[in-house]
Amino acid sequence: MSPNPLGSPTPLLGFAAWSGTGKTTLLLQLIPLLKSRGIRVAAIKHTHHNFDIDQPGKDSYALRKSGADQLLVASAQRWALMTETRERQQEPNLIQLLPQLDHTQLDLILIEGFKHEAIPRIELYRSPIGKPLLYPDDPQIIAIALTATESIQPTIPRLDLDNSSQIADFIQTQLKPQQEPITMDTPKQPLLPFNQAQEQIFQQITPTRETESIRIKEALGRTLGEEIISPIDVPAYDNSAMDGYAMRGEDLPTGGSATLEVIGSSFAGTPFEGRVGAGQSVRIMTGAKIPSGADTVIMQEKARREGEQVTFSSEDNHKAGENVRMAGEDMGEGEAVLQPGQPLGAAELGMIASLGYSSVQVKKRIRVAFFSTGDELCSAGEPLGDGQIYDSNRYTVFSLLSELGVELIDLGIIRDQRELIEQAFHDAAAEADVVITSGGVSVGEADFVKETLDKLGEINFWRIAMKPGKPLAFGKLDGAWFFGLPGNPVSAMVTFMQFVRPALNHLAGKERISPFRIPLRCSNRLKKRPGRLEFQRGIMEQNEQGETVVRGAGHQGSHILRSMSLADCFIVLPEENGGVEAGDWVEVEPF
Repeated sequence: MSPNPLGSPTPLLGFAAWSGTGKTTLLLQLIPLLKSRGIRVAAIKHTHHNFDIDQPGKDSYALRKSGADQLLVASAQRWALMTETRERQQEPNLIQLLPQLDHTQLDLILIEGFKHEAIPRIELYRSPIGKPLLYPDDPQIIAIALTATESIQPTIPRLDLDNSSQIADFIQTQLKPQQEPITMDTPKQPLLPFNQAQEQIFQQITPTRETESIRIKEALGRTLGEEIISPIDVPAYDNSAMDGYAMRGEDLPTGGSATLEVIGSSFAGTPFEGRVGAGQSVRIMTGAKIPSGADTVIMQEKARREGEQVTFSSEDNHKAGENVRMAGEDMGEGEAVLQPGQPLGAAELGMIASLGYSSVQVKKRIRVAFFSTGDELCSAGEPLGDGQIYDSNRYTVFSLLSELGVELIDLGIIRDQRELIEQAFHDAAAEADVVITSGGVSVGEADFVKETLDKLGEINFWRIAMKPGKPLAFGKLDGAWFFGLPGNPVSAMVTFMQFVRPALNHLAGKERISPFRIPLRCSNRLKKRPGRLEFQRGIMEQNEQGETVVRGAGHQGSHILRSMSLADCFIVLPEENGGVEAGDWVEVEPF
């Protein structure tokens, strides 16, 4: 998004939508968000109605009504220029209005209305309005904002109309598409939006293509590396879903009852070899093959048997075809039933076994090396020296990595010596696909970690608009991907869960899945300042009315690891949120 053909030195962005879609509501959310990110914003709104911006009885009103063609009103807080256009018989256009703004004080101008002007726009769409897209083929539309439930799949970027933070991320990206890499020499970095940081990581990391064949008994928790095609129908034949009696549907009674002759039995693995004719039935067990001629099974609880005869009543409302599992009902021959990237759990392995596979191709495990740095750190079990603390982050990272099924390389604690740290990074990058450290990545810190990273790698040091976990380093180190987590224990956990875990899953070839979040009422007040996306630790519980609610898990400091132990979810508060009152709805991300 650059200065446009209208000659504006400031980028313009319009919002197009039918009346009632929520243009003004969205702008009211976007302006404070963009300003919190250091973007200076102006807004221009077009209205088809006459309007006044002062009131009868005010001196400015009287001066204007007396015939002044222009009136400039000034105070200590603001100034406004009012220009009368009624005698011109023509509405002003953007070319006339834009010079009225001080572009030296602006980074972006948001425009509502002026739909015939050739400017970049985001179109807003809500199907309940009952209108089609305004501009289905307009090249000036750079994105479409829809609600999450809309089925429209545009060829240009799709944004969530109910997620103003995501739309702000998109606008910021358009303003600075060629963002310079941030290094330790960057004196003052702007806060990078959370979603933008995630996307930059995903855009750089390419999923592994390496696979290996292993027995299905060993594949639990691994990632599928091949498409699974069913070589057979599952089930392989029509079979019974119940213990009961197999019969022809046309022999069901339409009134009163019907009595049929029992001519044999069908068991799983030992089917009945004959054919069921009119007035006949076969005793059948669950999973047994449906005999030839039969198409219906009456469960034994609905049948009354005497000797070799069985009676059914029409009062039980039997239907032809009931209690029969059809061949191929679960999986059909030639059907693709699992795709590469699928995590293999108990159900998936059961499916693969049911198709006759004894082994399966899986993605090779990702190798991850991790270590901590610092003379103040002490391993668990050792006596603490003066000024030392126990290294909790390494054990936390070890546990989080273990849950992902990666290969672990624990390099321990590396002391603050240039040669040792440089050698540790060389060794880690040579052995692993990913290297993870904690601490030493905050801009302004002075230690050998940052010095070594600048020397050996291509690393971005980010200040992310999130809390906790603002400092994060990401990039390449001698061919391995590198993540530098913050030193505070909660910050390390949150950044791992929100950035590293999704990235490792992506690198391992797993499908990308959005985090599961649910709306709940918050039972207590939560403090927050606007400007950063916040992950407060929460506890889900039932209130006295039986409603599931969430409450904060005590002190939210980034050094309070106990808050993560008490919590079972994140309370996700968007950038623009300025605090939560008891009873407010919040978005919750369960652990």
